[in-house]
Amino acid sequence: MKTTTLQLLPTTTYGTPSGNYDGSSSDWAGDDQPAANYYGGFGTLQTVAFFLLDFQGLIKIESTLDSEPTVDSDWFKVEEYDTTSAIITENFSRNITGYFVWIRARVENFEAGTITKVMLSY
Repeated sequence: MKTTTLQLLPTTTYGTPSGNYDGSSSDWAGDDQPAANYYGGFGTLQTVAFFLLDFQGLIKIESTLDSEPTVDSDWFKVEEYDTTSAIITENFSRNITGYFVWIRARVENFEAGTITKVMLSY
């Protein structure tokens, strides 16, 4: 069985522009990535891996059933990791189940540290 692995967020350090992060915003979203059901019936189980170094903030994993999402209201939260009250260094994963077409990571209240990466596998 083939495994697909996609990057939801690249290495992002607080205060340094990278990807969709301009270096000063505390809130932004990563690029939309095709979820497991993008290919129609490929599956419902997806695993998101988080790699964080001295991170303080909130990371939401958002999905949509829309084949062509155009506005933020097309998206809904399927997972959340909140470290707004502490600085955390941690690597971990979460399983997400659903017939999602697209998936992305949204960062809010980014106050410190580095998001080494956030990856999606299915």
